[in-house]
Amino acid sequence: MMTGGRGGCRSGWALSPGQRLLIGAALYALAMIVARLSGSALIWYGASPLEVLGDLVLLLGLAFAVFQAFSKGGNPLVRDHWFMGCAGMLLIGGGEIEHADFWIVIPAWAIAAGLLFRCVLPYLTESLIEKLMWAGAAAQITAHVAWIVKDGFLDGPHPGLQRVTESGELVALLAYGLSMLLARLSHLDDQAICRDRLQRWAKTAGTPGSGDPLVRPRICFSYIAQIHQILHSLPIAVAMAQRYPDLEVHIVGSRQNLQFARRLIRERVGPVALHFDQLYRPWSAWTRHRDGAVGSKKRVLRANRLYFSGFDAIVTTERTSLYLRQLCPARLKLIRTKHGAGDRAVAFAPELALFDFLLLPGEKEARRLLELGYAKPGRFVSGIYAKLDWIARQNGERRRLFDNDRPTVLYSPHFEESLSSWPLIGRQVLDHFARSTTYNLIFAPHIRLFDAPTPAKYEAFREYRKYPHMHIDLGSDRSVDMTYTLAADIYLGDVSSQVVEFLTRPRPCLFLNPRKVAWQEDLHYRFWHLGPVLTEIDDLEAAIDGAVRSHRDFEQRQRDYLRDTLGLVESGQSGARGAEAIVGYLGKVAAGEG
Repeated sequence: MMTGGRGGCRSGWALSPGQRLLIGAALYALAMIVARLSGSALIWYGASPLEVLGDLVLLLGLAFAVFQAFSKGGNPLVRDHWFMGCAGMLLIGGGEIEHADFWIVIPAWAIAAGLLFRCVLPYLTESLIEKLMWAGAAAQITAHVAWIVKDGFLDGPHPGLQRVTESGELVALLAYGLSMLLARLSHLDDQAICRDRLQRWAKTAGTPGSGDPLVRPRICFSYIAQIHQILHSLPIAVAMAQRYPDLEVHIVGSRQNLQFARRLIRERVGPVALHFDQLYRPWSAWTRHRDGAVGSKKRVLRANRLYFSGFDAIVTTERTSLYLRQLCPARLKLIRTKHGAGDRAVAFAPELALFDFLLLPGEKEARRLLELGYAKPGRFVSGIYAKLDWIARQNGERRRLFDNDRPTVLYSPHFEESLSSWPLIGRQVLDHFARSTTYNLIFAPHIRLFDAPTPAKYEAFREYRKYPHMHIDLGSDRSVDMTYTLAADIYLGDVSSQVVEFLTRPRPCLFLNPRKVAWQEDLHYRFWHLGPVLTEIDDLEAAIDGAVRSHRDFEQRQRDYLRDTLGLVESGQSGARGAEAIVGYLGKVAAGEG
């Protein structure tokens, strides 16, 4: 049930049947304590204090789970999970029959632990809950190993092992019970069922004292992919938190992504009122991708569905988050900002029409998406390429990477095998530069090509370490923060949108076409008109020399292309412009216009 005075944002705390049961169980537990202390409780006659405490904790845990199952009856995201918690506690209680053998009780506890894990699964974004559950599981295993040793392998009484069993079970029950309590105190479920937060915010905006956390709109900037996407929207999150203190802005992602985001903000902005939340990564994702690769984003989204359901809008740089449409309430708004400005077909995918609002770089994409029907007037804004904001603050600073005066070539092949030059000629390119006495080489492929860049993957490039004019980076922070696109003199690539960032200062480009693609009339290869295109690399050195000599022939094309692609982007203003556009759109949603 819902309380009317809270605008439908909190689950009710009136005396429902579940609450009456909770009160009854608490009174029963209290009566048992009094009876035990008075020596009149026959039910625990001869039981040790640890057994008595364990039974009390079990009763309270069961009552709490039952109460939650009934009080959350209106929230399908968690209702079934709390019923699993009830079943888990009942199973433990059913196994605690007098003189039961360990081969009956231990399997019952094991099944119960699985059910209790399922109970709190939607809340595992709160990392302390997960830690408590694993602590409970460890205590449970310890207790039951001691029991098996005592009754299965040893003869006679063993008080020490008996105490280990009883105390282990008590600790396990305490950990499981505390996990359920913390799940309730997290208010993740309350946030998820709040249906009119935007409308109430619109009514109270600018009103002093209207600081109710369940009235403040909650905006999530989600980073479930590789770190290269973070810079494309993080400046917007920062600007939103700075300019709109009545909004609650969250940064969410893996531990690695949050560390990267925190460092960027610390180094480039300073203190900002942002919330950082680490997503729960399910066990299946850990086992499948132990090298740290991103893996299945859908598994992560599904495991954190309750967390995401508590927001009014999610700003994302990738398309997989559209899966939240199937997981979360329909009121959740999905906002997409680009993480590149290239011409590949993926930049104009039909799925873009499924986003509620789009932040686009320039006229080129806006024009094409309108033609295709994937964008609608009023549902997008152009002139947003937030990554350039913080680069502008560096004044285009170029880092010196080599101790020589050679021109530097950046080779940045794409990750997609069917489009990339790497599988066909990548090694030949590296071998050529190993022999070169004219050019330096930065080999910084798209970060997804070697995701994750483990030491074993670097070992495959060991032969190039001896060349001081070659720099290999398979996916560090510098491969995504424009260090290399600013430092290089010449761009060598295939279909990566890195070329757009390189051309923020027009310079020679050379494109590799080992697949002999008929690209001249293909809109998805428009940027190949910005420099020579090479199908054979037998004389790569001469081709690079030619690209440098002919740069003047392409310079005006590069400037025109950049104007069409990023022409609406004002230096250092994308973050503020993006924040203003998102808040404006949410205001329209609150007014029933979005």
